[in-house]
Amino acid sequence: MRMLEKAALRAFAAVAVVTVGSCGGGSGSGSGGGPTLPLPATPAATPIPASTPAPVLSASCARLPPGNPNPTSCRTEAPTFLSDVEDAIDTLRGEQPGLFEGNQILNVGGYYVGLVKILDRKGLCADFDGEELGVTNTRDYSDVFDVQTAKNEVRRFYVGTCYPALVPISRGTPAPSPSGCSLAPSKEIACGREPEGRFHADVEGGISQLLKSRPELFDLGDVNPGSDWPRVKDMDAYHAAMVSLLAGQGYCAFFDGEEIQVKRTNDFTEHYDVNYSDKYIRTGSGIYRGSCYPAAF
Repeated sequence: MRMLEKAALRAFAAVAVVTVGSCGGGSGSGSGGGPTLPLPATPAATPIPASTPAPVLSASCARLPPGNPNPTSCRTEAPTFLSDVEDAIDTLRGEQPGLFEGNQILNVGGYYVGLVKILDRKGLCADFDGEELGVTNTRDYSDVFDVQTAKNEVRRFYVGTCYPALVPISRGTPAPSPSGCSLAPSKEIACGREPEGRFHADVEGGISQLLKSRPELFDLGDVNPGSDWPRVKDMDAYHAAMVSLLAGQGYCAFFDGEEIQVKRTNDFTEHYDVNYSDKYIRTGSGIYRGSCYPAAF
């Protein structure tokens, strides 16, 4: 749901609560990360880099109070920051051409983080709610922009302005880093699938290594029809072994209940689905599911 639509629904709900509470003449009032799995011991693990605080993505946002998720009004008017957003898109094309192929966005997370950082250099706070980009330099109002089409193409569209500002978005405190990870906890603002995963070879190699070093985890006589993927006897142990193996290669990793999240820095995480139907291992290009910027944990 779009930023303006969500704001409008919240405002409508607030009005509805007041209206219901005032009817009938009665007294009274009305008001309206995943668990860490235990890791098997890994001998001679490669040490993870020393802990460093996660950098502030936007100093301009850090200087402002959290945005108001229930603005008084949102309307279409002459935008204040449209030229800044258009210039940020052009600047990002020049600085990171690998994010694009023509008008196509190849790296959605990198695209939004790049725009946030460039607008921060202009002294503007930009934040992304999963669908639209809010931009401001004051608590009084924020412009809202749609900068990506449904086909992941660049768009330069002003949606409207909200009073008071919707951004920066309050995301709360990140969950603590999983056991064995020395990097500071982090939260993503945008995710998307890139042409390929940069950590894919290590994750795929880890599955191959487990097949050899931990044969007790698998039933090699029961394979998925149409592939050579053997059945996993104990999924929890399998995922824990994968996390431990990746940690031994210098990664921070954890299993979120569906996918293994992997990072080397807090710039981004990659997400891998290493089981098929919660029964067999999964290998090949399909194990890479997407990337989040900044890191999702």
